[in-house]
Amino acid sequence: MGRGIALTYPGLVFDPKFHYIMKRETNPNKVTLISGGGSGHEPAHAGYIGKGMLDVAVCGDVFASPSQVQIYRAIKASRSSRGTLLIIKNYSGDMMNFLGAAAMAKEDGIDVEYVKVDDDVAVQDSLYTVGRRGVAGTVLVHKVAGAQAERGGSLLEVKAAAGEAIRNIRTMGFALSSCTVPAKGTPTFEIDDGEMELGVGIHGEPGIRRERELCSDELAERLVDSLLAEYDLSDGSAVTLMVNGLGSTPLMELYVFNASVRRILDERGVEVYRSFTGNYMTSIDMLGASVTLMKMTDHLRGLIDEPSSAPAFVVEGPSCSRSYDEVAGKPGSSTTRLAEKVNDPSSPTIEGKGLSLGNILFMVKRMGDCIIENEVPFCELDSHAGDGDFGMSLAKGFRQLRCEWDGILVDDSSNIGKFLDACSMVIMEHCGGASGPIWGSAFRAAARSAGDASHLALGEFADLMQAAVKGVQAIGERSFGRGAVAGDKTLIDALAPCANELKLAASEGAEIREALVRGAEAAVAGAKSTESIVARMGRAGTVGKRSIGYPDAGAHALGVVFTDIAASME
Repeated sequence: MGRGIALTYPGLVFDPKFHYIMKRETNPNKVTLISGGGSGHEPAHAGYIGKGMLDVAVCGDVFASPSQVQIYRAIKASRSSRGTLLIIKNYSGDMMNFLGAAAMAKEDGIDVEYVKVDDDVAVQDSLYTVGRRGVAGTVLVHKVAGAQAERGGSLLEVKAAAGEAIRNIRTMGFALSSCTVPAKGTPTFEIDDGEMELGVGIHGEPGIRRERELCSDELAERLVDSLLAEYDLSDGSAVTLMVNGLGSTPLMELYVFNASVRRILDERGVEVYRSFTGNYMTSIDMLGASVTLMKMTDHLRGLIDEPSSAPAFVVEGPSCSRSYDEVAGKPGSSTTRLAEKVNDPSSPTIEGKGLSLGNILFMVKRMGDCIIENEVPFCELDSHAGDGDFGMSLAKGFRQLRCEWDGILVDDSSNIGKFLDACSMVIMEHCGGASGPIWGSAFRAAARSAGDASHLALGEFADLMQAAVKGVQAIGERSFGRGAVAGDKTLIDALAPCANELKLAASEGAEIREALVRGAEAAVAGAKSTESIVARMGRAGTVGKRSIGYPDAGAHALGVVFTDIAASME
């Protein structure tokens, strides 16, 4: 790992015997900052070596403190005229080895001081510590001390700045899984689905209690309130916030959690001066996160704003933090039009020989309900030959259509064409991935076919479905040079047979409901036929023969939807 870090960042060098990493060029007239500990917390601690932060990081084995000899050698190698400050997380092994090394260095005439980081509010004592543990807040101590050192502060001034940060930093974390130490090969503790550990450490220690799994907003409230109980913010002090991932939590989810934490802090009347989100102090592959708050003083504001070029913690200037409401908008600020409740003319009852506007409204509403009900099965089917998000992407658009339904009825239901066109715009905007262009284009082409009609004979409805087929094919033509045809393993394998069967039924003078049932059966059969087809286009086009044995998800969905609609019509 040390070699890989040095090869990645040419400004760093790695000592292969004593396993410390340091700046290639150190400043002999600046206080030297050294930190470190067990490996497995990456990017801590080597990721914080750089201008404005650390000079040296000493790497122990996984979750094990480096030896005092390693630390002593690092102190000797980076000796400066201004002395050395050790930043130590409060774990027994770290404390003993770092302080032992400091004593050895002092015997050599090196001026060494230290600070102890103990920011974890979850536990007072643990198997690893006497007193509170040092966790993610250590990173902010690196930043503050590094800034003071870059300003030319003396050893005692740098130590005082680090101490000021430590007194104002609090952290609490949670985990949804354990971590796996390589030497052991199995998770450190077992946890069931739907459970979480609250108050975990960074060495795979279980938390202070096990609870049911909470959502992001609930977790944010629990952790923030626990942290704020440690502070007196009656003077209106702001805080710097760090949302830290523990190794396996996707960055996307950390951003979601950051938004939840910011909302809670805003509700509690706490100003956030700066905000950091990412993996800063991990626990190998643990699924979870921690929240760190640092109460700001005027001195700390200046130090946290100083530039830093450390690879894992780049700071380029003063804060420009905004409140949650400035970014997210206050409740009710959505640009979506909120219509008054109106009488919904949707109807499943077929009167006469054709389909009314009310029938078309009912079909679209029932289509949305069916898609939302089948969101997970559609995703599961898509995962065999695609990326597994088809059901989610499609349902997202039709959920939005539900939200805008009353507005569409007020403004866009004077005829079938106008209604379908309004639906197409919502679907194109809100269905994710390829579903938006494909389904939105089908609706838009159907709208143009219907025009200003408020009633469609069966033959006209069959023409509308044929137009939908051509609308989908036009998207393929524009995007890939040709549109999909039956046999390509796309939703066309269900849509085209359905449209063709409706046209045949119309030519035979069939009743509307009979024609709808025949069209649905043709769609189901077309979707079934794709099980034995090697995909040539669409989501499964890149996996070739691996798609055999499963129907195309889009074609299958159309079969399910059309069957549901046909069964619902009276």
